[in-house]
Amino acid sequence: MSLVDSTPELQKTISEACSRGVPVKLEKGDYAVQSIGVPKNSKLTLFSKDRVRILYIGKRNRPLFVLDEHSSLIIEEKIEIYYNTNNIQELNRLMIRRPETSSVEISKGVKISLFSLKQ
Repeated sequence: MSLVDSTPELQKTISEACSRGVPVKLEKGDYAVQSIGVPKNSKLTLFSKDRVRILYIGKRNRPLFVLDEHSSLIIEEKIEIYYNTNNIQELNRLMIRRPETSSVEISKGVKISLFSLKQ
C-alpha cells in the first residue's frame, strides 16, 4: 500500500482553523496521517459531508490525536478512522493522548476500525 503523508498539510489547516475558531470540513478522500495536534486552548471540530477516511500511518499504538491543555476535539459525520493497533480494549487511550483538562467527543456516525500497516 503506497500512501502519501497528508500530515503537514492537514496540520496546517487545523492550526489555522483553531486560531480562527472555525470547524474543519474535510473534503472527500483518504488522508494518511501520522499525528494531529490540537493547540492549547483550542476547539477542533472535524466533519465531512462526503466519505472521508483517516488512515493512521504512524507507529503502532502511538497517538493519532494529541491534545494540549484546555483543548477539545470533536469528530462528526461521515469520517472513518483506521487506526494501527490490535488492542481493541485500549483503543481510545492509545489513539488519543490528552491531559485531564481537555475533552474528546466522537459522534455515533464516526466509524473506527483497526488495521495493520506493515512499515
